[in-house]
Amino acid sequence: MHSTYARPRARRLAAAAVTVALAATGGTLSALPAAAAPVAPAAAQDARQTGVAFPRDADVVGAGPSGFLSKTRGSAPVFRWTRYADGTSTVLPGASAAGGGTDLVVTGDRAMLTVSSVLTVRDMAKPDAAPVALDLDALGDYLYTGLAGDTLLLGRHEGEDDVQYAVTLDAETLAGGAPKLRKLVGGAGVSCQGADGGWTDTGSALYDCAIDTAGTSAKILVDPATGKDTWFVQGPDELPWWGAASATHAAWRESRRGGSGIVAVRRDAPTQQVWIPDAAAWTDPLYLVGGWLASGERARIEQSTYLPGTDNPTKRPFTLRSVAKPGETFTALTAYSSAVAGPGGSLLVRGGTPEHGEGLYRIAPRADGGRPTVELVASTGQSTLVTLLGSSTPNEMTGERVARGVDLAWDLSRGDSHVWLTLTHLPSRTTVYGGWDPDDSSTGEPRRITWHWDGKDLESRAWGAPARNGAYEWKITARPDEGIGPELVATGRFYVTRPAAAHDYDDDGTADLLTRDPEGVLWRYGTRPAATGGSLTDTGGTRVGGGWKAYDRLVSVGNVAGGSAPDTVARDRSGVLWLYQGTGLRNAPLAARTSIGGGWQAYDRITGGSDVTGDGRPDLLAADKSGVLWLYPGTGNARAPFAARKRIGAGWGVYNELTAAGNLGGAKTGDLLARDRAGVLWLYLGKGDGTFAARKQVGGGWGAFKGLTAVGDANGDGRADLVAWNGDETFYAGTGDWAAPFKRGARASLTQDSTYDSAF
Repeated sequence: MHSTYARPRARRLAAAAVTVALAATGGTLSALPAAAAPVAPAAAQDARQTGVAFPRDADVVGAGPSGFLSKTRGSAPVFRWTRYADGTSTVLPGASAAGGGTDLVVTGDRAMLTVSSVLTVRDMAKPDAAPVALDLDALGDYLYTGLAGDTLLLGRHEGEDDVQYAVTLDAETLAGGAPKLRKLVGGAGVSCQGADGGWTDTGSALYDCAIDTAGTSAKILVDPATGKDTWFVQGPDELPWWGAASATHAAWRESRRGGSGIVAVRRDAPTQQVWIPDAAAWTDPLYLVGGWLASGERARIEQSTYLPGTDNPTKRPFTLRSVAKPGETFTALTAYSSAVAGPGGSLLVRGGTPEHGEGLYRIAPRADGGRPTVELVASTGQSTLVTLLGSSTPNEMTGERVARGVDLAWDLSRGDSHVWLTLTHLPSRTTVYGGWDPDDSSTGEPRRITWHWDGKDLESRAWGAPARNGAYEWKITARPDEGIGPELVATGRFYVTRPAAAHDYDDDGTADLLTRDPEGVLWRYGTRPAATGGSLTDTGGTRVGGGWKAYDRLVSVGNVAGGSAPDTVARDRSGVLWLYQGTGLRNAPLAARTSIGGGWQAYDRITGGSDVTGDGRPDLLAADKSGVLWLYPGTGNARAPFAARKRIGAGWGVYNELTAAGNLGGAKTGDLLARDRAGVLWLYLGKGDGTFAARKQVGGGWGAFKGLTAVGDANGDGRADLVAWNGDETFYAGTGDWAAPFKRGARASLTQDSTYDSAF
């Protein structure tokens, strides 16, 4: 055995296995360069012209001059040899199989060749030749470690070392003669993993070895035909991993202090090693085509483990890089799932391009060292790309259309795709998911994906709460079933819009009730019409925050600050009035407070939310301790939300409750409810000029309630409603008739029987 010993400055990673066939996931979209355009040899013309087909849902595990070996995915794989000349294929018996750059194929009796006891060798260029069986146990407890051209690579454990051997599959051996074993590497304190510890081409094998006497490891490149080997000894902090060899070069991934990258070396100058920084995962396979490194992120087949939004990286295409000029790269394939050595130093890759679709591609070196050629040699008949042909989605949804829901649809170019949908309410970042498996009956034809959105809130669908206003973004992600092609990602938006509603703190078009518990914590309770009709039910309580015991008056005043959500004013015990602007956010409905001003302790009663001036903005009403009612017109300006007060009149001291009720009487302006100390409720219809018409009696018995809260249109019938509360709640649906403004009251447990001292 002839050896070359090369000790570089410092390099490497502990050994691992590269199998001849690999499977995984999609990549980014990139065009096939003109320099890599197919140039078809006589033995392998354009696959679309010759009709050579590559099986769908399969990977390449071997390739020779006359054909290629494929393996279907799944628990019971099928191995098939396909001829380039006429596209005919032969299914091979065996639980495992591999090729090594010639027309020789090895099959095993176990699911993995490396644990098979009996190997069968076939010469696929001679279909009439009888296969030859090799009993590895009978030979001496050997294990299969690779196939390099016409050399079968075997290994076994001897003492403390793993030793590697070779068997030349010559005419005598293929005729049934006794195999002739010869030692390649290992023994005497050197333990070497099999050839699947380094990628093999048709004439060499790259092994990972541990040198016990030196306490180090090494990459050892062996030419099985001559027995010549070259050693690359690792430094103590150098960790080598995936390796590759060609007729001219060797290379491997390496992790070292300061980063990860690739070590490349010319075989005729083993001490002149090149370090190429590379951020790819150190477990990614690495290949060589002459003096060009080849790598990419393999297509992932385990579709069921994919969750949109949590694991959706951009896949790297299958790219080649010059060893001599590391800055010179080109994309050969959009994505790939497996690759094997082919004759003449070529690489056969299962992958795809936008121009030629999916199938088996040959990447071959050029004599002048220029960019390798890329050609399609067998096609699956599938487009690599999944495209969005069209969509049926709304631009805007309002009112009844939201209540009815909407059917969304997307037309995809490939039916055999895994599809995921996300719909996100952008203001709240709430997302729901949908998913579709591939259409098993599809062979790549277009497919329509449909999804019905019921118009319910994305976060509170179980409660049946309506969808919130704002922008909604849909995102369709589609990946070909085989995982080869790049993902399609398409997005679009539509908007849910409703007029601003009184007491709609979370922007879903329905009323909310705010309460303060005895500890000073503020809560928001959403409402929706009860299924039985005539009342309301709750959609659950949300904690707003603490510290609200500092206030002796809390009032919902509608949108006085110019936003789209209702605002709240709170008076502290020193008489300062504070403004809390509404945000429209469910879990944080109120922004930080700003001061309106002092002196508000002069008022006994404060209410707001009705537009009594007719300018389209809600106003504030306050009765002072002498019984004078004052109007503070709303401005829509957050810095000064109310204009100077105007005196409406005296005599309001007879009332112990004032509630700005919105439009109760059917006119366009806001009205006012007043309860006297005898429990009689009176309606003051607004004139639209800041004054009210003479009062109308609504009825008696209202003294049983601690408070009255006008909640706007809570049941969705277009009329203003009222909630009366005293430990529990009674809902009074509005009629729109000033003479009888409310229907009979109905019990409505809006606050889930929680304890509170203020509701507004």
